[in-house]
Amino acid sequence: MNQQNRNVEIKIKSRALIKASNPSSLPKSLISNLDLLLGNFQISFISIYPSSSPCSFDALISVFQSNLPSFLNHFYPFTGRVITDSASNLPSLVCNNSGAELVIAETKNPLSSLNFSEVDQSLNLIQLQFAPDLALSIQLVKFSCGGFSISWSTNHLLVDGHGLSSLVTTWTDFINKGAFFEYPNHDRSIFVPRSPKRYNPSLDQEFTLHESNRIINVLSGRSLLRKLYRVEKEDVDKIRSRANGSVRVTRLEALSAYLWKLLAASIGDLDTNCRMAWIADGRRRLGPKYEEAMKGYLGNVVTYTSREARVEDIKNQPLDYGASLAREAIEEVSSQERFEQLVDWMEDHKNHGKWTETIGVGLGSPTIVISFLAFRVELNFGFGDPVMAMTWIRPSRLGSGSFVFIRGPKKDGSWFVSARLWPRLADVIERDPEMVFKPVTAESLGLVARSNSRL
Repeated sequence: MNQQNRNVEIKIKSRALIKASNPSSLPKSLISNLDLLLGNFQISFISIYPSSSPCSFDALISVFQSNLPSFLNHFYPFTGRVITDSASNLPSLVCNNSGAELVIAETKNPLSSLNFSEVDQSLNLIQLQFAPDLALSIQLVKFSCGGFSISWSTNHLLVDGHGLSSLVTTWTDFINKGAFFEYPNHDRSIFVPRSPKRYNPSLDQEFTLHESNRIINVLSGRSLLRKLYRVEKEDVDKIRSRANGSVRVTRLEALSAYLWKLLAASIGDLDTNCRMAWIADGRRRLGPKYEEAMKGYLGNVVTYTSREARVEDIKNQPLDYGASLAREAIEEVSSQERFEQLVDWMEDHKNHGKWTETIGVGLGSPTIVISFLAFRVELNFGFGDPVMAMTWIRPSRLGSGSFVFIRGPKKDGSWFVSARLWPRLADVIERDPEMVFKPVTAESLGLVARSNSRL
């Protein structure tokens, strides 16, 4: 069974189901209303390891085969199956220890043959398709150069970006230390509707049914480009310094302000307004009531927030203007009440169909949605550090721009960025004299052997 695209053929050598060897007791609840808000779709965490890895690919296979059964004892839901409940018609998870999938694959191509600046010519080729009901598919792909990739693929119902990164980091802790930095919490029963339910009616405008007549068509969705960029530490520091006003700004606020200016430049006089949106992680924003439960919590605890501004204002105002708008928007949803309202709202609306955030549909003024994954991710479990790591989802019928930032695995202060964007914006970014967003290449990742010629 092969997956082939653009002269890169990946041959699947084996697929095996790995069951938990001694599963723990089941959590009280497996899918929460916050999970249903994000929806039922596949998500992956992909890391790229160079040929200089200290151990062989056979050793890598052995580590996974021998350790996954005991590891999955603590991640028992990931051995189950995602189904549609016949009574409610809602997505659900059956914890039956059917097994997580372990895929072994190889290609005759070296890592250097991948065009890393284009997602469709790199990550899309590495991430192999897996059955929609699988809760976890771990995919090991060997390249002819001796390097390899690891993809941890699951369903967004089970994790958000923080949860997926925690899954991978916990694996690293388990292999290196035989213990966890933080034990996983799968119990969704902490997010139950209040009685009586209460929420702001404005939430009705924040969400749209994911139906064909309410979202863009598939060709419009595919017209957006998918790129990989890298932002160096010195560029982050420089932008942050320029964006500092009366309040010291965060990296997220500074990069948001800079990207907003690039968006405004790409729009020109085509529209009067533009928007930025942010996916805010609620784990540190929920207050004492949820503090203990949030330790190791893998499920979805995120919400969207946004701001709209005049194109001319974004162009002409200093960076601290956009940074302050970002800060105000994120602070607006940084409360326990916000997330409890979302739980209550979804309880009243979950039987109406599948929902998506209105801001991401792509209607109205041009919008970029930013996800900033600033938390700890450890990926060296005896095979060296990867040269790149990134979350991944398949192309969808959403028409907003999207930028996902994740820390560089070498801990040098750099950030990798996965972007879904319009050609006009890509042109502005790549013509930017400051070159803050640098296209990722095999050369920049150190995957191309240097010539020994003495010409």
